[in-house]
Amino acid sequence: MKKMRWVVFFAVVLCLVGAGAVMAGGKQEAPGTEGTADAGGGVKKVDVTVQMFSGPEFDAMVPTAEYWNQNYEEKTGIHVNNIALSRVGYFEKMQSQLVAGLAEPNLVHPFSMALGKLRPYLEDLRSYLDDPEVMTGPDGEEYQFSQFLAPARASVTAADGAILGMPKDMSELAVYYRKDIISNPPETWPEFVETAKKYTKSINPGSPTEYGVVLQGKYEKWTFCAALETLWPAGYEIFAPGSGTEIDGYNPDVVKAFKVFEDLYKAEALYPGFDNTEYPEVSAALESGDVAMAIQWNANYFSLTNPDISPKVYDKIALYDPPGWKQPDGSIKRMMYVQTINLSLNKSSKNKKQAMQFLAWSSLGEGAYLYAEAGGSSPIKGVWMADDAMMPYPVLAPMVEKYGRSLPMHDDMTELVMIGSSWIQKVGIGAATAEEAARGLPAEMKKFLETR
Repeated sequence: MKKMRWVVFFAVVLCLVGAGAVMAGGKQEAPGTEGTADAGGGVKKVDVTVQMFSGPEFDAMVPTAEYWNQNYEEKTGIHVNNIALSRVGYFEKMQSQLVAGLAEPNLVHPFSMALGKLRPYLEDLRSYLDDPEVMTGPDGEEYQFSQFLAPARASVTAADGAILGMPKDMSELAVYYRKDIISNPPETWPEFVETAKKYTKSINPGSPTEYGVVLQGKYEKWTFCAALETLWPAGYEIFAPGSGTEIDGYNPDVVKAFKVFEDLYKAEALYPGFDNTEYPEVSAALESGDVAMAIQWNANYFSLTNPDISPKVYDKIALYDPPGWKQPDGSIKRMMYVQTINLSLNKSSKNKKQAMQFLAWSSLGEGAYLYAEAGGSSPIKGVWMADDAMMPYPVLAPMVEKYGRSLPMHDDMTELVMIGSSWIQKVGIGAATAEEAARGLPAEMKKFLETR
């Protein structure tokens, strides 16, 4: 109710401001069309503000936007301003800006997981993606939304077809393994457990590594995202089939997925500190050379294969498909968790078309390649599947296309994911059994939604 009162308040204020402009004789222009031309028929100058959270994504956008300003600002009249906010509290800050109806920033930077919650404040991009003026670059280059890898497209597309952003970066989780000691990486999750035991010294004194595997177990959302690669192919779904809102019930097939974590805990094959492990700890464990395998984000590959950063393992790390579950016909069902970090169009922006012209260029055109060269991970086929593509894209691209999957959009997805992480952690530290987790997870999610 408080949010609704604020929305109504800002709507009234905006109406009063607009009325004042009319009474004063000011010319009213349709939202999204301002700045297309000046009174003399020339190009009117327009600022487009791109707000991102600090880090490698923003660092990659800076030279990309500078290139636009140097080469296309005069022709298009569009000047791009970059703003970086701290990663800490970024989502809350961005949400406050959008709820308040502020016209700037024009483009904001949400994770795909948050798009459902933010949908009321984000522009549906479909009409712009059908506009030749938007989908043609300043150098005449033509764009298509289909240039994105399929999982990237799916991550920003709602159930009704609305497209709520352009993927700028894509992250996914794969198996990292020591290729110098593991000739055949595990194909199934039971094989994954057995391989972890084999390379744990307390179980096998001849193991060249102290521990078989390092996994994320900290109480934060990425723990559940990583675990979905075990849960999904076993039959787990957050929502019941055909429903985007009703939590699915207990599925006995999911017990075997939770048992992966239970068995690794009981065997003491997990790298120590499971309940406090996320990306940095997984990376450090792999760098140390003391662990044989991990489920880890693609971004870690660049530092792990750098001899200055990871001198012990830089030439020993390889990637492989996520393990799966063997099916009755002998095939193996696998799934790979994929998420995107996007630039989305503020519904209250006064320069929507101009913002979209820059966004299309920087996401699908020349700018996407500049962004990738500067350290971004533009999930378009031309970047990921190029003959000279930077590793590990050529290895990951087929996995992503074949197994990639993102979470469905939902207002409370972040909270639901946190509930999932709590159950993964409980099993991984021996505080719950696989059976208890398979029953407790859907029950807790259902109770949470009933109290919303």
